[in-house]
Amino acid sequence: MDDKLDSSAVALEQWGARRNRMLDAYFRGALRERYEHVRAAAALDTSSLDRFDAAADALRIRLIDEGLGGWPARPATISARETLVAELEPGNLYRVHVEVLPEVEMMALLLVPHAAATRAVPAVICQHGYGGSPEWAMGFGTAGVSNYMNGCGHRLAAAGYVVLAPHIVCSPPGVGEDRVRLDRLARMSGRSLLGFEMFELSRMVDYLQTRAEVLPERIGMYGISQGGKSTLFAAACDTRIRAAVCSCYFNDRWRKMFEPEHLRRRGEEEGLDYGAYLHSTEDDKFNPWAAPLWPDSVLASLICPRPFMAEVGRYDSVIDWRDAIAEFDRVRRIYGQLGVAERAELSVGEWGGHEMFYDGPKRFLDRWLRSELDD
Repeated sequence: MDDKLDSSAVALEQWGARRNRMLDAYFRGALRERYEHVRAAAALDTSSLDRFDAAADALRIRLIDEGLGGWPARPATISARETLVAELEPGNLYRVHVEVLPEVEMMALLLVPHAAATRAVPAVICQHGYGGSPEWAMGFGTAGVSNYMNGCGHRLAAAGYVVLAPHIVCSPPGVGEDRVRLDRLARMSGRSLLGFEMFELSRMVDYLQTRAEVLPERIGMYGISQGGKSTLFAAACDTRIRAAVCSCYFNDRWRKMFEPEHLRRRGEEEGLDYGAYLHSTEDDKFNPWAAPLWPDSVLASLICPRPFMAEVGRYDSVIDWRDAIAEFDRVRRIYGQLGVAERAELSVGEWGGHEMFYDGPKRFLDRWLRSELDD
């Protein structure tokens, strides 16, 4: 039989593999062109701080409207249901349900240190990632599961911060499955789950600013993994977040999204199992409104000139630390060009993996949220 009409499984597999290689190369080329276009179009004027701020404001609007699918209209007021759940050594722990929109609440744990009863203090939003919870932030673990947050929120409260730990979509019951399902619903409505969560977190800033215990101009954010992503995007979107620490997320976004071969080679060199999202089941990462084509350094430039730290674990199997350092060099240059190089820091946890290392970020947050208060 003429091989052009060969319908055997072997022949079909060969032709299918060739087809897949062609389409893979074509789509990668188109994606790379879009990615570099975003990087070039997002280059901000660093000739002066005023010009930079004006350009950043315009890019921020574009990120929210085009990159994240837009935000709903913000209600003029904010309200919350609050219940005291425990009296801990650092202070009182509350479960709060903040109304971000009519009939839509975001749950969080709020730990108010005893000292804040007589004097307003800075606040930190402490954000969990996949599989985590607000309880993890406050030092309450889950039996048989490693808590990568290392009691970060509890420790910050003991150091005198009001700590708010919001509950984002990637914890029980369905963890990643819930996130994919809800993002599909959001996508069909013309939005993204990530974009809506950034709106919710912005509303949490609204809430913190209503609390008498909080200094409204001194609110920071520290999140890990998906919570690190939330920190990067939330601080880029909301300029009221005065200082931000993105833990175990900041990376070369192109490689993390689309280059499993590169990450496999790097992983072999490091003795770790790196992987790209291209072959994962985390479909929400590929929502066009989830901004996968916005480089991490571009998002960080929207935080500038506010202080920004990226925290990376030397043995983190999720983030290639060398790619993260290279991407952060782009951020460092922007801060340096504006004369505020000391506000951009990269902290590499030399002894651990995918976890909050705390000490470097704690010093960073103290410097930018507390320093003048302690003089």
